[in-house]
Amino acid sequence: MRVLLMTAMMLCACLSVPGCTGGDEEFFCEDAVTLTQYEWYECEFIGSDWTHLSIEMTSTGDSPVHIFTVKESAYDNWMNCGHSFSDPEFTGINSTGASMEGEIEKDHFYVLFDHPNSCDEEDASTPVVEISFKVVAS
Repeated sequence: MRVLLMTAMMLCACLSVPGCTGGDEEFFCEDAVTLTQYEWYECEFIGSDWTHLSIEMTSTGDSPVHIFTVKESAYDNWMNCGHSFSDPEFTGINSTGASMEGEIEKDHFYVLFDHPNSCDEEDASTPVVEISFKVVAS
């Protein structure tokens, strides 16, 4: 009886955890934010076996936003305003709306929504960026 009860408990526990039965897992990052000149928003994905990435973004204002997808090892390069750090398939420069979807083979990466002037000198006339987005990794 104990074995049967323990088996039933393990089965219930496994079925309540995404991916336990071998099914696909989906991880979401979704929000609506306002970015000033030196602000950004990041979605971090840590795990393994990512095969698909979907990014949807809309701007509710007149200002565009940069979308970058960077692997963990390139994150510091982006933070220091470096170059050649993002995956070109999942990059949008000066975008007011984007829909990107495709295959990805990274186990730790970031999707970044960056104010276009974040590496420029501070300028009080720089407009804010208002966006809403949804990122899905599976």
